[in-house]
Amino acid sequence: MAKISYAFIVSVALTFSPVAGALPAPQGDIPADGYNIPPGALDDALNAFATRNRLQLIYSPALVARRRTAGLNGETGVREGLAQLLNGTGLTAVAVKANVYLLQPAPRPRPKAVAAPIAPKPSAPKAPATTELDTIHVTGTRIGRAAFETSLPLTLITQEQIRASGHQTLFDLLRLMPGMTGHHPRNVATEGGASQVPSAAAASASLYSLGPRATLFLVDGRRMANYGLVSTDMGALTDLNGIPLSMVDHIEIAHGGASAIYGADAMAGVVNIILKKDYRGAEVGGSFGVSQRGDAEQQREFASFGEQTPGGGSVFVSIDHFTRNPLIGSQRRWSTLDQRRYGLLDGRVLSGFQDENNIIRGVNGCKSRDATPTGIDCSLDIPRYVSLQPGITSNAFYTHFRQPVGENTEFYADLRATRVSLEMQNAPFYAAIDLPEDHPEAYKPKPYLDLRYWFSEVGPVRNRTTTSTRDFTAGLKGYRSKWEWDVSLSRRRNKVVNRIDGLISVPAVDEAVQTKTFHFSKTEENTPEVIEEISPQVTMGGEMVLDTVSASLEGPLFALPAGDVQIAVGAEARRERLSNRPDQSLVRGDVALAQVLDERRATRDTAAIYAEANVPLHDKLWVDAAWRLDRNDGYGNQASPMFGVRWQPWQSLILRASMGEGYRAPTLAELRRPLVIESSGYVPATAATAPCLIDLGQWCQVDRHATINPDLRPETSTSRSFGLIWTPNEAFSATLNRYRIRRRNEILAIDAVSRPELYPRAMVRDEEGQLIGVNTYLDNIGSTEVRGWEVETEYRLRTGEWGNFTFRLNGHYMDRLSRRAHPAESEFDYAGFGTPDRTVLGSVRWTYRDWIATANVRYMGPATVWIDTPGQICPTIRGVTGRCRTPSATLLGVDVAYGGFDGWLIGLNVSNLNDRRPVNYDYNFGGYSIVDDDPVGRYYLVSAMYRF
Repeated sequence: MAKISYAFIVSVALTFSPVAGALPAPQGDIPADGYNIPPGALDDALNAFATRNRLQLIYSPALVARRRTAGLNGETGVREGLAQLLNGTGLTAVAVKANVYLLQPAPRPRPKAVAAPIAPKPSAPKAPATTELDTIHVTGTRIGRAAFETSLPLTLITQEQIRASGHQTLFDLLRLMPGMTGHHPRNVATEGGASQVPSAAAASASLYSLGPRATLFLVDGRRMANYGLVSTDMGALTDLNGIPLSMVDHIEIAHGGASAIYGADAMAGVVNIILKKDYRGAEVGGSFGVSQRGDAEQQREFASFGEQTPGGGSVFVSIDHFTRNPLIGSQRRWSTLDQRRYGLLDGRVLSGFQDENNIIRGVNGCKSRDATPTGIDCSLDIPRYVSLQPGITSNAFYTHFRQPVGENTEFYADLRATRVSLEMQNAPFYAAIDLPEDHPEAYKPKPYLDLRYWFSEVGPVRNRTTTSTRDFTAGLKGYRSKWEWDVSLSRRRNKVVNRIDGLISVPAVDEAVQTKTFHFSKTEENTPEVIEEISPQVTMGGEMVLDTVSASLEGPLFALPAGDVQIAVGAEARRERLSNRPDQSLVRGDVALAQVLDERRATRDTAAIYAEANVPLHDKLWVDAAWRLDRNDGYGNQASPMFGVRWQPWQSLILRASMGEGYRAPTLAELRRPLVIESSGYVPATAATAPCLIDLGQWCQVDRHATINPDLRPETSTSRSFGLIWTPNEAFSATLNRYRIRRRNEILAIDAVSRPELYPRAMVRDEEGQLIGVNTYLDNIGSTEVRGWEVETEYRLRTGEWGNFTFRLNGHYMDRLSRRAHPAESEFDYAGFGTPDRTVLGSVRWTYRDWIATANVRYMGPATVWIDTPGQICPTIRGVTGRCRTPSATLLGVDVAYGGFDGWLIGLNVSNLNDRRPVNYDYNFGGYSIVDDDPVGRYYLVSAMYRF
C-alpha cells in the first residue's frame, strides 16, 4: 500500500503528472539534534527519518523500490537531512505544508514553477531550483489532489511486491489476489471443459465471482481492447498475457462498483495497470526458473532505458522476452481421472461398444492405449494429456515520450507492441461413432451399437495461438492556474490467430468408414494419408480494435472553510470494431462436436460524459459524488450515479461508505450464438411442448439449435460498501471493508430443454404447429448478489540492530453468492462452491543492510464439489462419505534479494516451498482446481538486475 509515514497509512496508489503550481515550502526547518541512519534501502531510511522528526513523507512504495541511500549522520536541519538522504536517488521532495513533504522524480523545470524543492543550503546565496507539485491520481476517482483516500476501497500492488511474489505473468499475479478469480486459458478455450474444440485462449481474471464482464481493466487509466476471439461461454475477455511484469510500475485495484467513474464493465471493480515512465538511467536483467522435478522451465530477459530530453521532457524505452515451457498432466502423478486413492471413482473414459445397459464391450483386438495401474483396456485418462500450464513465448516493446510545448502545455505519447504465442493441448478427440451394420468392425451380436472411440492415432488436440497487440496513445495536457486539462487519442488493437490440430472432420470420417480405409481395431494399419485426411488443421482468426477520443478538465471549483471543492469533468467517444474469421470447416459444420460459427464484422459507437466532485464539508468530513451518462448504439442513454462519504471522528480512524449504480450494454461479443452442438435431443412431453412431431410418450424428440437474440438489454447493478481505516500509531494500519453488489438482467444462455414452459419463444414448430426443434439463445434472465468482507493490515517494526520488519495481511471472505437462473427459478447461495469462499495472503518482509528477505503465505479455504445445487445431500461413493468438500490448502514461499554489489540486485525465490500437491475430490477436474491450485509444485527462480 502507498503510505504517509508517521501520521497515517492509506491504501491508495500515487501516480504523478504535472500541474500548474505547488504550495510554497515552509519558511523554517525543524531542527534535529543528530542522526545515525546507516546506508541501505531508501524506504527504511525515509521511515526512520520521518519517525525521528515526526514528519509526514508521502510517496508511492513503487517510487522508492530498490533505491538506496548513502545514509545520514550528524546534526543537520530537516531540509538538508532529507536532501542528503535523497542525494543520488533521482528523487526530490516538495513541501506540501508544514511538516508534510511529497516525494517525486527529479525536478522538471518550467518557467512558471513556484515551489522550491528541498536542496542543501549553498555556500553562497543563489536562486533556488524550482519544481512543481505533481497531481496525485488515484484509481477509483478522476480527481487528482482532492485527497489521498477515496470512498472506494483501494489496493496497491507495488513493484517490490511483484518481484518478491516470484510470479512471472500478470495473470498468475492477479488470479491469486484475495477476491479475484482466475480464468485459465485452457478453461476459456474449452468453455470450462464443455467443448473439445479450443477457441479463445485468453488469460484473464475478475473480482467477486461476477465474471470477466464485471471487471474493467485499464492500462495507465485507459481501456484495453478485448481479446480478438470471442469466448462462447464468457463473451468478451481481456487478455493479460500481453503485458510483461518487467514493464509494470505498480497495479491499482478499486474494489466495488465504479461504473459512474469509468463506465461499463466496472460493476465489480477496476484494475489499473500503471506502466513505467519517469525513469532515468538504464537497467538490464533476467531470470531463470525450474521446478523441483526439473520441468516447467522459464526464463526472462529485459532491458530499459530512460533519459531527459532537451527542454525538460523525457523518453523511456523497454523491451522484454519471456519463455515458459508447457507442463502436461502426465508429468504429475495426481493428474488423473482415477481418484480411487481418495475412495472415489475411476472416471477414465472407456473405449468400445456401449449397450443398452451402458456396459462397454471392447473392440476386437483392443489393447491398452493408456498406461494405467489397473490395465483397463482402451481407457482414456483425459487429465494425463491436458496442459496444466501452457507454454508461452512473449516478445514486447514499450516506449513513452513526453515533451513540454511552450510554458504550460505538454505533449505525450506511448506505444506498446507485443506478440505472444501460447501452446496448449487437450486429450485426443473422443466421440460415439455409428458404424454401418455391414461394417466389418461393427459389433456382430448387436451391430447397431455405437462405438465409443478416442482417436489415439491422431494424437492430442493441440492449439497454438498467436496474439499481437498494438496500443498507441497521443495527447496534450495543459495547465492554467490551478486547473489541468487533457485531450488524447488512442488506438488499442488485439489480433489473434488460432491454429488447431487433432480435430476430426465428419465428412472425411464418413467417407473413410464407407470406403473402409480407416480401421478402429487395427490402428496400426491406418496410413498417414488417411489420418491427415480425417484430421486437417483448423484455423480461426479474430481482431478487436478500439479507438478512443477523450477530454478532461479538473481543478478547484470554489473554496469552503475546510478546503477547495475539487471537480473533474470529461467526455469520451469510442468506436469498437470486431472481426471474426472462423475456418470454413467450422462455418460448414464439418468439425465433429463443434459449434457452427459465422464470419462476423461488427462496429459500435459509444459516447459518454461524466462529472465528479469532492466536497470537504468539514475538516473531518468529505463527500464524493459522481455521475456518468453513457450512450451506446442501439441501447440509448443510461445514467450511472455514485455517492460516497468519508468521516474522520478521530485522527486515527476514518469511516467511509459508498453506493452506486452500474450499467453494461451487451458487447459485440454477446451478439452471438451460445455454445450448442446441433443434434437431436429430448424435452419433457408437457402442455408447453405438445403437440410433438415425434412423440415418445413422456418425451418429445427434437432438433437442438443455437440462434442469436437481437433483443438483448443492458445489465444493471447496484453496489454498497462500508469500511474503516484505523491507524492507531505510525507503525500499524488496518483497513476493513464490507461490500454488497447486486446484478440484474444478467445475460445467460437459456435452458429450454429442461424447462420448456419458461421459454415459449424457443419452441420451433412446423406449419401444423407440431414441435420439431428447440432453440438456445442468450437472454436477460439471470441475477446475482454477492456479499463479503475484505481486510488489509500492515505493521512495521524497527529494531535498529537487527533491521526492519514489515508484516502484511490481506484477506477476503465471501459470505453470500446468490444466483438465480430465471425469475421463476429458485435462488441458491453458491458461496464456497467450486472455489473457496475465503482466501488470505500474508507476508513478512525483513530488511537488513544490503539484504531483503520476504516470507509469503497463501491460504485457501475448503470448497464444495460434487454437489450441483446447494442443499443436496453428499452422495456415498464406494462406501465413502464426506468427499464433497475439498480440504483447505496453505502454500508457503520465500524470496531473498541482495543489493550489496554496486548496481546489482540478485534474488532467489522459492514458491510453494512446502511442495503442496493439489487435492480435489471431483474426479471430473482431474485431481485439482484449475482456478485456485498450483499444479507445478516447489519452484526455484533466480534473478539478477543491473542498473547503470
